[in-house]
Amino acid sequence: MERPTRWHRVSILVAFLPVAAAAAVGVFADFLLQSSGGAALLAGLACVLVVALIVLDVPAAIDAVEGNTFSELLRQGGRQMAVIPWTLGIFAGRWFHPFDGLDVLGADGKVVLLAVTFVVVVGTHLCRQYIRPVPSWLIVVGGLISGALLWPVG
Repeated sequence: MERPTRWHRVSILVAFLPVAAAAAVGVFADFLLQSSGGAALLAGLACVLVVALIVLDVPAAIDAVEGNTFSELLRQGGRQMAVIPWTLGIFAGRWFHPFDGLDVLGADGKVVLLAVTFVVVVGTHLCRQYIRPVPSWLIVVGGLISGALLWPVG
């Protein structure tokens, strides 16, 4: 077994950072959003996370190893698992839906979204194994529509 290189460790760190940051934000989001100062702090943390991802991605982009940037690893992972494109699509649909007051199923939408997520993740995995892979862009489009209809903001 070969020993991990320095940039391999950096790419693991880059992959771990969003998960750790999302967990931290998820724990404190309700508390932080109760005041305008907390909301500003939350927005600042999001900006720091984006800058950190860029700063950590630059060394991987300029080294001699092909395919080790965060973007390339994310794209490759999205081809292997539906969870990544589905999640990105869900959140994009949730945040950037076209109409205010769009809430098709109300509170039941979240339950339906969980069921649809299970079907999509398991179904695309089975398709990938036994039939043929579902294109990642199609999974993202499905996530956009599902996020907008079943879990919209406002």
